[in-house]
Amino acid sequence: MKKPGILLVTRSQKVCKTFENNLNMFFGSKIQIYFHHEHHPVDPEAMDKIDLVLLSTNGLPENLPKIRESVPTLVARRTIHLPNLEQLMDLAPGTRALFVTNNQELVKDSIALLQCFGFSHLHFIPYVPSEDTPVPDKHDVDLAITLGLPELVPETIETIIDLENRPIDLTTILDVARLLHLSVEKAHFYTAEFLRDFVQLGRNLAISVNNERRLKQELASILDAVHEGIIGMDEQGRITVFNEDAEKILKLSAKNCIGKAFSEVIPDFNVQEVFRSHAEVLDQVLETRNLHLLITKIPMMLDGQFMGAVVTFQDVTKVQRVEQEIRKKSIHLGLTTKYSFHSIIGVSSAIALAKQTAMKLSKSNFTVLITGENGTGKEVFAQSIHRASLRKEGPFVPVNFAGLTESLAESELFGYEEGAFTGARKGGKMGLFELAHNGTIFLDEIGDAPLSIQASLLRVLQERQVMRIGGNRVIPINVRVIAATNRNLLDMVRKGTFREDLYYRLNVLPLHIPCLRERQEDFFILIDYFLKSKNKELVFSEEARNILLHYNWPGNIRELENFINYLMVIVEDNQVRPEHIPERIVNAQAQHITGAAELAPASGIEEVKNIILVLSHHGSLADYEDILNILWMCSKRQERIGRKMLQSMLPRPLSEAQIRSKLSILSRWGCITVGVKKQGSQITPLGIQVLQSIQKKQKRLADHM
Repeated sequence: MKKPGILLVTRSQKVCKTFENNLNMFFGSKIQIYFHHEHHPVDPEAMDKIDLVLLSTNGLPENLPKIRESVPTLVARRTIHLPNLEQLMDLAPGTRALFVTNNQELVKDSIALLQCFGFSHLHFIPYVPSEDTPVPDKHDVDLAITLGLPELVPETIETIIDLENRPIDLTTILDVARLLHLSVEKAHFYTAEFLRDFVQLGRNLAISVNNERRLKQELASILDAVHEGIIGMDEQGRITVFNEDAEKILKLSAKNCIGKAFSEVIPDFNVQEVFRSHAEVLDQVLETRNLHLLITKIPMMLDGQFMGAVVTFQDVTKVQRVEQEIRKKSIHLGLTTKYSFHSIIGVSSAIALAKQTAMKLSKSNFTVLITGENGTGKEVFAQSIHRASLRKEGPFVPVNFAGLTESLAESELFGYEEGAFTGARKGGKMGLFELAHNGTIFLDEIGDAPLSIQASLLRVLQERQVMRIGGNRVIPINVRVIAATNRNLLDMVRKGTFREDLYYRLNVLPLHIPCLRERQEDFFILIDYFLKSKNKELVFSEEARNILLHYNWPGNIRELENFINYLMVIVEDNQVRPEHIPERIVNAQAQHITGAAELAPASGIEEVKNIILVLSHHGSLADYEDILNILWMCSKRQERIGRKMLQSMLPRPLSEAQIRSKLSILSRWGCITVGVKKQGSQITPLGIQVLQSIQKKQKRLADHM
């Protein structure tokens, strides 16, 4: 397998060697390193092997051969080797230090880093030698500080502190790993080494009486900023450092622990092995105090003498949460939900029962099988269940089997390793089950899954483990499965096209979503919802409403929304009439009834009920009753009435805006006609039926009070 190639582009051979050592320490034999510096230009033939260019400074040198456009470039962020900082500890405040490098950007960055490390009491003077830069007077500086470039220091300055070449910062190492899809298993070790150096530096800094209090405070702040528990001990095993994360994880007080023997305070950690062997113990998993901890123990050595130890530890569950966040952010997929139970519109008993059942199912981790016709909102329910579950902070990963071929399905679901097949992505690819770790995977159109994939799915659901294509290791997963289909899976089981064992593995918590035909009370509410969401008003004629009420709507809510979109384009005057309705709907309605005479009585009763239901969702029925009653009285005198006159005749006060809104709703559902300009409004025969029905309903309520 080809190793990723990294081209190091630096000004000097020394920096190149430092970068090489840093990368080899972290990645070892996993990478191939190439060089380009002033004494060693890269071979142009090697450019095809380069997968990443790592620069010591901004800008590419002119003599660098052309880089392929697909190859990323990265400017290394650099730090300072902490043990070298001991040379600065005894410098008096105000010491004038000439900071010498070969690059303006590097000198500024290095001075800022030293000030961050606590050396702000020194007076740094940046100096980059050039023909235009005057050599400073030796009386204006006390000494020179350089980063592996003592030859650049002016001869007039006698005292030189060489901090050596700056190594690559850990954040850049992680960027390299991400860009080349390399594992970062040594990151914890790298961090622990850095912390060990920092603790040792802190002990040495404390020797300086003048700086002791300030440096201790700064060191404590840095240790508390690290998102790991950190405990430091002296050579006698007494606790000297106990940071905030250690307090939070172990639920112990630093004040009560510092100065005490480590083995007395936390005997479960067993640090005696480090004290006996002076050897590191890396990434040890320990169960204690109802916690799962990942522990690293590192001895502190100074000139070959044992000075104590540092223990770093993390809560494994927190590490897994962070890993999950990194997974989601680095893969740039839409793994969040869009819908919740509030997105499910309707008041019918059928949809209310489905919604109530789904809410109960969301509280468990068992597998859910959602059934229902196309367009009924199965994914809306699936997302709502996830969003109301304990897994709501985890990813929601949908996969539709109707759009997956048999060959593609396996690699998408379970992922693959690099080189697993021709065209496999470098570094491999994570499968959808892995992406859904600690979340929910939604298997849509599960009835379309090929039999070979059904067998693999069954194994994953049983074992809760996946193995990537071309891989040799089992990856544990923690996912909740929600499957959906518009097919009769039991019938498919009888015909041998769906595995019986998989059917019973999926059908743990069944949920049926009613079709639009089973929830007629929601029909007008859904139309009203779609119109409001699109900021549009449409008024349906009585004939148009009759046609729509008796159409079968095989595409359910999806078809209804598409129909509303169609009307918004076709209808120009906001009045929907039969000629605006697509022919297929009109023809289907005509086949459903035997004649208009048979339709009128049945549709009238049902339509009036639906309109009253809509009105009740838009205010008080008593207000609509008052408006319709006044319009009816005026109609008997063959009069139309305007809004201001209507407002003056109402028994209960309503604002002009409220009246305008209610007249608009009544007009939309055919209860009144609204004239242009100052012609006023008039009640329709349907409006009279609605008024009479409201009056009967109000009378029945009054009789029961």
